[in-house]
Amino acid sequence: MYCCRPQPYAWRKSSVLQALRNCSNSHRALGMCPTSSRVLSTCIRLGLNPFYWQIHHMLFPLQLFQVNIMVNDSDGRSCRSLLMVRVQPVYHNTVNFTESSKAVSVFENTGPLQTITRVHAHGEGHVLYEIIYPSTVYFTIDSETGEIKNTYNVDLVRNPELAQTLLVVRAYDMHHPTDSATITVNITIQHQNLQGPMCNPAIYVTEIPETSPIGMSLTILSCVDKDSNNRTLQYQMENSQIPPYSFRMEHNVLQVNTTLDCDSVAMANLRFQYQAAILVTDSGSPQQTTRIPVLVTVSRVNEYNPECPRRFSFSIPENAAFGDFVANINGTDRDYPFNKIEYSILGAQDIFYIGRHSGNLYVLGPLDYEERKSYSLTITLKDLDNDVNSGQQRVTQCNITINVQNVNDEAPVCTPPIWTLTIYSTLSSTTDITTLQCHDDEEGSQLMYTIVGGNTNGRFRMDGSKLRHNKFSYNRDGIFDPLNYELLVEVTDSRSTPRFSTTATIIVHVIPWTTTVPTTTTVTTTTISKKPIILHRTEEYWAPDPWFVVVLTLTGILLFSALGLLFWRFCCRKAPTETPQPLLQNRGKGTERNYIVTEEPSKDKGKDSAEVVNLQHHFDGTAQDPVTGQYYLYDSSSGARRWM
Repeated sequence: MYCCRPQPYAWRKSSVLQALRNCSNSHRALGMCPTSSRVLSTCIRLGLNPFYWQIHHMLFPLQLFQVNIMVNDSDGRSCRSLLMVRVQPVYHNTVNFTESSKAVSVFENTGPLQTITRVHAHGEGHVLYEIIYPSTVYFTIDSETGEIKNTYNVDLVRNPELAQTLLVVRAYDMHHPTDSATITVNITIQHQNLQGPMCNPAIYVTEIPETSPIGMSLTILSCVDKDSNNRTLQYQMENSQIPPYSFRMEHNVLQVNTTLDCDSVAMANLRFQYQAAILVTDSGSPQQTTRIPVLVTVSRVNEYNPECPRRFSFSIPENAAFGDFVANINGTDRDYPFNKIEYSILGAQDIFYIGRHSGNLYVLGPLDYEERKSYSLTITLKDLDNDVNSGQQRVTQCNITINVQNVNDEAPVCTPPIWTLTIYSTLSSTTDITTLQCHDDEEGSQLMYTIVGGNTNGRFRMDGSKLRHNKFSYNRDGIFDPLNYELLVEVTDSRSTPRFSTTATIIVHVIPWTTTVPTTTTVTTTTISKKPIILHRTEEYWAPDPWFVVVLTLTGILLFSALGLLFWRFCCRKAPTETPQPLLQNRGKGTERNYIVTEEPSKDKGKDSAEVVNLQHHFDGTAQDPVTGQYYLYDSSSGARRWM
């Protein structure tokens, strides 16, 4: 007995029929299937011969059927077979692209596994992707997402054939591979501009003088761009110039754009260096730029002459000492470093001295207004360190005037210093006895005359430089004035300090009115020609504490009181008519002299005093000692002498 082998099927309805047809054919070939049969459940006619199949079937979930098939022939022979049938719907093609081709352009040298593009197909099932043409190792596609990537880094220099690549991509249903569609992807690899222009020089460093004119060419750049095949290059200055806008570009030529100046503190802080940069840009894609640093050191040039001060006249008193400050010759120089000037003086170098770098003018020698009232000096100003070349120096000469101010530093001079004359007591009080001949070399000085000694009973007075007398008294019963007067006249040259004075001596012999024989007035003059001697003395003093001064003062008062008392006791034994004759010192400039004069009576005695002061000797002449050179008075009748 031959039976069909049971087989499980998970086919479509057509597949089930095909399986049954195969089974019936096998039985017919064996001659085992009857030409007619009773159909127990379902009868299916297959082929040309009328075969009958008895099918016992059962419905399963998910359209899965299990069929028991028994085949009987006319001889009573039969066979059974179990058939598993899965019923599925009829499938239609659903995979498709919305476009037939796609073009994409990318740059080279972007690295491996870079996404170039992505294709997308529509389908009801699970769609997969694959490259079916050409067979390449440089590109790959993700079967799930459809992303096309490069496998290796694409370099057109090494692989120029990859500039244009045509890929055919197939999309298909995973369960029905015959359900598919294709798309053409055109990939263009563009040359990428990775390298900027190469320039010579790559950095520009130079040094130029600050007097370089605007528009002067500094250098010509030579630039090439290998990536862009020497296409158009653009040249421009970077905006970060220090100082700004100092240079400019004319195509590939670097030029000076503004006046270069080193004479400023700001440039000195930059060490006189201008900083800029040139930007050279190619026309590639993407554009590449090369930066060329520019360092231009500007050398200093001595452009300006030193300038004289605005003030050209100065004053200094004639009593200025050695080293006293006169003025500052404040010269200026606009070149950097500013006002760095060397000073020197021409003329009167023994009188004045100027500081070499400070410009301070000092007194060097003595000044005398009476000898020279002004000095004209020529000051030379020479600038220093204003040029790279140390020999490039500029010189300016300034003429200034130093005016010597008059200072009262000399005493008046009287000629002669001693006058001797004789007058009658009856001479009118309005008549001038004599006029002193005194003068002062100082300009504008006003001489003042004052009797400071020998004017007993106030019988003489000064009216300017003229000597006049008041009424004499020769009453033997009353006041009897002296017959000989030795007047000391102080001549002062100014009312303000400093003030100098000298003393003139006038010896007046008075003939009382009782004398009947008039005598002539005899004037004896003696001229002393001696050059004044100026002595400078430095005194050092000790400043004790205040308590010590008080104690010392009290002690001194007690000591002098005791000495005064002792002196009074000795002096009271002298005759009442004897009057001490003090010495009066000549305060004029020159050799000091002491004169013995008759002391005037004290005013507190009043008018009732009848005491008559008389001289013991009648001095009628003067002479000079040949040894000491000192003058003295003498009495020709007695031979008595009195030193002047």
